[in-house]
Amino acid sequence: MAKIIWLASYPKSGNTWLRVLLANYGRGGETPVDINELGGAPLASARDWFDEWAGLEASALSDALVERFRPGVYRCLARDASETLFMKVHDAWRLTDRGEPLFPADVTAGVVYVIRNPLDLATSCAHHWNCDIAQAAENLCDPDFILGRSLGGLADQLRQRLDSWSGHVESWLDRSDLSVHLVRYEDLHLNPETVFGAIVRFCGLDFDAGRVRKAVAFSDFSELQRQEDARGFRERPAVARGRFFRRGLPGSWRKELPLALARRIIEAHGRTMRRFGYGDDSLEGGGTRHGD
Repeated sequence: MAKIIWLASYPKSGNTWLRVLLANYGRGGETPVDINELGGAPLASARDWFDEWAGLEASALSDALVERFRPGVYRCLARDASETLFMKVHDAWRLTDRGEPLFPADVTAGVVYVIRNPLDLATSCAHHWNCDIAQAAENLCDPDFILGRSLGGLADQLRQRLDSWSGHVESWLDRSDLSVHLVRYEDLHLNPETVFGAIVRFCGLDFDAGRVRKAVAFSDFSELQRQEDARGFRERPAVARGRFFRRGLPGSWRKELPLALARRIIEAHGRTMRRFGYGDDSLEGGGTRHGD
């Protein structure tokens, strides 16, 4: 039986980029991996994976019953895998209605948790969810926010309880009791070889510095955008505006996020932001004014 490493984050925080890095490192090829052929189980909430391994269609079950089955589905995936599974997760860590962890410790090798400044997340999520930026900011502050609701059709993902941004972060880092390796998106962007090299070691992969350098070069945002422009990206939501790999630049909120919304996010998440190095002083000279 293999085990699972959860690549966990709030949406648009960089865990798809991390999957690309790991795919390029694992294959060690002479050309970049195809972003539409990353392999493995792409998302822990994928409905087709659940239907296949549970032997039941999620559409026939209540959300509570689906959640009761999910830990067993992950155990089946791990049981039949020949090597470590890397699974992308956007759910907050939580217990099912029967008190069982949604992501069971007995099949977990560890968690790589990617955190990103919520001020940058607001605009990125607005494009991803095809909503206005004010709604995206409110979603970040909503402890009851859920992904995977069906509107006019069957969603391709199971329901995912995200909690607020702070709640999501704290659920994985403070409540899960799992072995968690924390990665700040901004550090991965600034010093990718060092930060990704530490991830490789945490995941128990054979470390090769040359291979790390090649994986980083092959996973550059310009390469991801080139591939998406040429062939599309099958994991991009149909409702999303523009590219999935949009910009990825830390601090871009300063030119995109209205000042009032920046203050709203800091009011809700200031304590958690300061804990992870996203200080309130970042408002100095930042944010657009009303009407910009």
